[in-house]
Amino acid sequence: MTALVDTVKRSLADRTDVLAWRRVTMPGLDVPWAGVDVPSVETGGRPWVWEIVTPRQWERSDTLRADPMVLAVPQDVVVTEVHHRVFGSPLVRMQSPVAHAPTSLPLATGLDPDGPWSLRIETAWSVDALGHAAQSWIDRESPGVVLRTAGPSRAEGFELHPSMTIGSEAFDRLLTLHPDDAATATRLLSLVHDALAAFR
Repeated sequence: MTALVDTVKRSLADRTDVLAWRRVTMPGLDVPWAGVDVPSVETGGRPWVWEIVTPRQWERSDTLRADPMVLAVPQDVVVTEVHHRVFGSPLVRMQSPVAHAPTSLPLATGLDPDGPWSLRIETAWSVDALGHAAQSWIDRESPGVVLRTAGPSRAEGFELHPSMTIGSEAFDRLLTLHPDDAATATRLLSLVHDALAAFR
């Protein structure tokens, strides 16, 4: 592991390319986590450089705590997907920033468990949270190196609800739906948005 840390330090000192953020899942952990890849670093078969996990995951695992390339970062985003049985992919996906991620989010959706509609909610990290965590590691291990991360592209937004905006692609998808289906999808997103008020 010391060799990997040294290689990352040298790579960061030599060049500060935009790093690629990869979403992966680790067996045995119940929350998806993200890896930060530095293409110029030979990791000996490990496909990522930093592993990003939640503080709770980090506290529960001796292996994660012993790895200097693991960063424990609180999740600051709630991702909501509205699904309909007829469509293979989510109809609409909403990312909501929060001050702290909820451990549960009880919702009275009124959905029939055997019906075509379903809602999937999970917590995640924003690019900013990952970037700050990686920069903190760099500041500690390789002072003076500045990490450049690619931020999310700013899509044109459309207001669905007071203080709730969705990107143009999601809005276009809603316009292709039957009006009743579009109303169901937006109602579900509004329920989640309102339920997250206590976490913003």
